[in-house]
Amino acid sequence: MKHKLLKKILSSVLAATLVFSMAACGNDSENTVTSSSTKEETKAIESASTTESSTVQESTVAEVTYPIEGNVTLTIAMLDNATVNANAKHLFETPLGKAWQEATGVTIEVIQCANNDAMNLLIAGGELPDLIFFPPSKYSGGAEKAIKDGVIEPLNDYIDEFAPDLKEVLESNEIWYKTNVTSSGDIIGAPFIRGDAYLCSGAGLIIRQDWLDELNMEVPQTPDELYDVLVAFKEKKGATLPFTTTNSWMRNIVNYGMISSAYGQVKSDWYQIDGEIHYGRAEAEYKDTLAFLNKLYDEGLLDPNFASNDNNTVYSNMANGISGVTVGATGGYMGTILNAVEKDNPTYDLTGFGPLVAKEGDVAYSGYYSNALTGDTLFMTTQCKNKEAAVKFMNYGYTEEGYMLLNFGIEGESYTMVDGYPTYTELINNNPNGWSMQQALAQYTMSWNAGPFVQDKRYMEQYAARPQQKAAQALWAETDAAKYMVPTLSIAEEDQAEYSKLWADINTFVSEMMIQYITGTADLAKFETEYLDQLEAMGIDRVIELRQEALDAFNAR
Repeated sequence: MKHKLLKKILSSVLAATLVFSMAACGNDSENTVTSSSTKEETKAIESASTTESSTVQESTVAEVTYPIEGNVTLTIAMLDNATVNANAKHLFETPLGKAWQEATGVTIEVIQCANNDAMNLLIAGGELPDLIFFPPSKYSGGAEKAIKDGVIEPLNDYIDEFAPDLKEVLESNEIWYKTNVTSSGDIIGAPFIRGDAYLCSGAGLIIRQDWLDELNMEVPQTPDELYDVLVAFKEKKGATLPFTTTNSWMRNIVNYGMISSAYGQVKSDWYQIDGEIHYGRAEAEYKDTLAFLNKLYDEGLLDPNFASNDNNTVYSNMANGISGVTVGATGGYMGTILNAVEKDNPTYDLTGFGPLVAKEGDVAYSGYYSNALTGDTLFMTTQCKNKEAAVKFMNYGYTEEGYMLLNFGIEGESYTMVDGYPTYTELINNNPNGWSMQQALAQYTMSWNAGPFVQDKRYMEQYAARPQQKAAQALWAETDAAKYMVPTLSIAEEDQAEYSKLWADINTFVSEMMIQYITGTADLAKFETEYLDQLEAMGIDRVIELRQEALDAFNAR
């Protein structure tokens, strides 16, 4: 089978979505490399997903034919995934993995690594597999250093002949292309790409809508309104922990600016204004966000166990009326909680609400919004024994057939085409084995997570299919986040050692102090002298300077 270019399928997404919608009416920003986006990128994503964009060029190179001849076997190292491994030994023993191998003609032998450290130990051991699916940013020094160290084999000499579909996708969007090449112009690998801006914003604040209705209260927009709602939930609905969350989601609240707009700050993580790098946690306005959270904590409105909670505890708190506000993803949080309570409590209802603002009607500077390229990348190693076959395998996810397989699975089994719309079957929506929708998707697709392909928004339209989820998804996207996002950056090689040492200490310090300020074990009255001054002494200005140089270099590519 010959490859088919993605332009046709990308341009049909909007039309098919509209048809489906009318028929129906009758989801670590603190890493060395920042994963985020720009307004230019957002427009380009939307354009690529909905129109015959003039930036997409017809391929002028020879087509790749699948399955590949020659009984090819490749080894791939990848991280363990608990959702996949719950029902299969690894990805390539799932129905998706087997279909992927059959379609490409490549037998895959998997090396599973428990975590990032284990992957880096594997790489450091010197005996490399043919392919590795791993964010290059997790390698010390990033992609550029991995290339210099002889770990990554750049695709420059292979992409024209063996990965024309990948090339076409990358060249259709300037930001995608720049993000996937080093400052030296080396093409890193086959990245995971969110193919629509709709997919870049999939989480936010969540609240008990049924309680708001009973109390005749509106969805909060400002810090004062949220405070009043939490007090009412505690006093009138018996919510002993009105606002519940986990430590990781608390970091997201802070990092992504779900509160900071109300206090005149874009967000507390990295952002840019007109090409100038800012680090929110080193700015005076950050204190206001911490002070609000500390107030909630002191008055028993914020779960005191947030730093040790796991997701299941939060689900339970929300489902059992212990809590009425949380933060999380459209599917993994809102969907999970609604599924858990709908049979026993049919009046239970959740709604999403946007990042807090200074006054009602304001548009938030930021919210949970991430880059179209997350950093997850399938790359070829220098020790790959069959580079031609490996690059062809990498290319498959960007062909029309590969696009459909990795997003929706096996036609006639996990999805069927309904009026031109790839619609998940009961195998996914109501799995006979009792699997959750996420577990079923994990056996048949990669769209629920990440992989070497372009993610289709129609996956999320079905994964987050409830009206509450659709409304939340739309509301969370109503921010100016894209305007301030920083593209994925690579620190210059000669500065890597200095940067890594400074940033490791600073990152640990700010993470620890965030919890201490929220819980009151550190005194916010001494924020300027014991925190901001300490950051300056630790070298935050130099870290900002190095990131600024990296942004300037990115823009100059």
